[in-house]
Amino acid sequence: MGELKQDLIESFAEFLGTAYFIFFGVGGGLALSNNIADSNPGVALIAGPFAWGFSLLVNVWIWAPISGGVLNPAITIGLMVIEEKFRFIKGILYIIAQFLGALLGAYLIDVVQPGPAGGATTLAEGTTIMEGLLLETFCTSILTLAVFMLAVEKHAIFKWNKAYEDIRNDETPGVAALGIGWALFISGIAAGPYTGASLNPARTFGPALITGDYGTANWIYYLGPILGSLLATAFLTLFKKLDYREKSRIKEPKNKQREFLNPQEQEQDVEQIQIIK
Repeated sequence: MGELKQDLIESFAEFLGTAYFIFFGVGGGLALSNNIADSNPGVALIAGPFAWGFSLLVNVWIWAPISGGVLNPAITIGLMVIEEKFRFIKGILYIIAQFLGALLGAYLIDVVQPGPAGGATTLAEGTTIMEGLLLETFCTSILTLAVFMLAVEKHAIFKWNKAYEDIRNDETPGVAALGIGWALFISGIAAGPYTGASLNPARTFGPALITGDYGTANWIYYLGPILGSLLATAFLTLFKKLDYREKSRIKEPKNKQREFLNPQEQEQDVEQIQIIK
């Protein structure tokens, strides 16, 4: 019961985080594009990636201490595969929360922003279904790798195994958030003009349902990100099997200690775990 309660709390954070992410991503992208598209079409091309990248950056930073700030069903699936302690029921709750949060975020921006609803992801004219699928897959893989290497693996390098409990950053969510946000930004520049750069099934689901604009081959925005997340998972699994940590140039600093407590240990007021670096 205790684990389920914690899962529900974290899932609620994912719900809110995804709602905010979609709200500011769609809203910011539309506002920037509408105001500069005519005067400066070149700048308009980076308006969407800028809004989405910074929306993700801020929301990962905010929600990481509670739920990890995943905000993406495809990446959640990757975590379910690669993280033994990321339980199946927790993953399912996260995914449901993320889809519902995206729906709420898209609805709210439709209510408060003047003009027709927007934010739907569709293939640009001249972009084939296969090209769109590959773009969504490849760009999602770099986004997922950013999550894995900055928010999961980076901290595992600097902890003893017994202290590494889950995906939550213990000290530097801001560093991870910066890398993750910029990964979405550069992916948006690369794929945005052709697919809208969804990289997130929930990000496609919410605006599509609210606008009624499902475009062509809407399924690629679900399959592509999942394949991209699994591709990143396969890469990380390979490097783990090659024991990349042992051969890594990143070494643990000497003469420094760090304390880490997971929430359950804090509640139980047990002896703190000392992390020697």
